[in-house]
Amino acid sequence: MDKMKQETADLTARNVEKIAALFPNCVTEMRDEKGKVTRGIDFAILKQMLSPAVVEGAEHYAFTWVGKKAALVEANKSIRKTLRPCPEESKDWDTTENLYIEGDNLEVLKLLQESYLGKVKMIYIDPPYNTGNDFIYADNFMRSQQEENAKMGASDEEDNRLFRNTDTNGRFHSDWCSMMYSRLMLARNLLAEDGVVFISIDDNEQANLKHLCDEIFGADNFVAQFVWEKKRKASNLDGQVRGITEYVLCYRRVEEVVLSVAEDVPEENKPYPFYNTGNKRAVLNFPGERIRTRLEDGTYLAGDYRDEKTLVRLLTNVTVKNGVIEEAFSLEGEWRYSQKKFDELLAKNEIIVLKGTKFKPYWLNNEERVKKIRTLLTKAYYDVGTNEDGNTEVAALFGKDIFSFPKPVALVKKLIESVGDDKSIVLDFFSGSATTAHAVMQLNAEDGGKRKFIMVQLPEPCDKKSSVVGGGV
Repeated sequence: MDKMKQETADLTARNVEKIAALFPNCVTEMRDEKGKVTRGIDFAILKQMLSPAVVEGAEHYAFTWVGKKAALVEANKSIRKTLRPCPEESKDWDTTENLYIEGDNLEVLKLLQESYLGKVKMIYIDPPYNTGNDFIYADNFMRSQQEENAKMGASDEEDNRLFRNTDTNGRFHSDWCSMMYSRLMLARNLLAEDGVVFISIDDNEQANLKHLCDEIFGADNFVAQFVWEKKRKASNLDGQVRGITEYVLCYRRVEEVVLSVAEDVPEENKPYPFYNTGNKRAVLNFPGERIRTRLEDGTYLAGDYRDEKTLVRLLTNVTVKNGVIEEAFSLEGEWRYSQKKFDELLAKNEIIVLKGTKFKPYWLNNEERVKKIRTLLTKAYYDVGTNEDGNTEVAALFGKDIFSFPKPVALVKKLIESVGDDKSIVLDFFSGSATTAHAVMQLNAEDGGKRKFIMVQLPEPCDKKSSVVGGGV
């Protein structure tokens, strides 16, 4: 038999829901009389929504939430703790320069301030996404331990500070923003002048994360929001729209930082087109006796050469002999590269070829070239692994999937490469499956680099039914 409810319905909550249905912009988050974060109504905005005239009151641009001031205080608050070395749990203790730190990342970031202030070249984090199933750090912002334990729902002998920001808790943005705000404040201090931070995120908190980073790092230091293809095919099990992409936000410490990646570099002997439909039309000048072509020997007159999507205009007559164009010539089109970039490729003896009969130039990778670093030209990251690849990599190491949605090594390698420094310190304070450490070691093995990593992870208790022994990650 179902148990009877021992209390009446919360009429205030029902009224808030009714107002939210009519005026969603009036719904906000606030603390109730017990200090608990709850949904509420911004009566100033509601008053304006119901008024035909502008309601008096000061206005200013601001991004705020319940607990923002307390989060700032928490970031600046000193602690009386220290890092304890564990040689017996380590490998190559006397020679390694890598660190894996087990502890609350807020406290660890504070402890790293003295030794690593301004020394970290790159930070990559994959924080909780606030989906309702992620662990959110329950920082003790001026709450008693009893209140803290109540919020967490439980406490253990190690006093782990975690709770799930579930549907029943409202998936409050305030809790998530407070958790990230204090940590990003401390992380910025660790960045070198030419340092950058990359943050993975999905749609749930992407907008709030952008506001947070604009405030902490400065809007002028926003580099880009990259799109990452997290899966190759969307699932449609329940008829809802299923996204296949997530984002990586990038900010720099100072404006002078320029990122580069091994981008727009074709594989060996694989053609890469100069033509990029949609770009502004321009003229490229080609030297004589330098450009290969598959055109038959003979003379080709100036004019338009087009196909369904492209129009290339040959501005001078040319002669082809033995697969090479004899004269200097010019082409007008929607080019991917400027004349300066094209001249740089020629100076490095890169192979340029005209394919087909449409006078479309392509760049072939020179066999003697091992790797080039190119300026970042795209904001999309494809073919750098998916969540499925991340699961496969973890399973190869441990024999089974034991982490939720681990990032693939190829993605993090791409981000590390973009820094362009093979002796940099890389920090990840939401280490999880330690993909960042894996990427650093693999990249060092490939290019002989001397990069070092610092990984931070809060110890999470294992399920008693799990075959994994211990409470660490």
